[in-house]
Amino acid sequence: MDVEARITDILVKSFHMEPDEITPEANLKTDLEMDSTELVELVIGLEQEFKVSLRDGELSNKQSVGDIVKIISDKLG
Repeated sequence: MDVEARITDILVKSFHMEPDEITPEANLKTDLEMDSTELVELVIGLEQEFKVSLRDGELSNKQSVGDIVKIISDKLG
């Protein structure tokens, strides 16, 4: 499963989102309506799923799903 699919899976399972609303262009705050608490939960989920460490503020609610895919992909090399 590729990075984008795994991130989509986390968003669907952890935040009860519909897969079709999770697009690379979808903004975490405005499109997916994530708040700061959910963003922290997302960071934890990403760290566990991908075995990476994310710095405070590395992800923000101004980012899109595509931005997160790039950040994780870059960390995975």
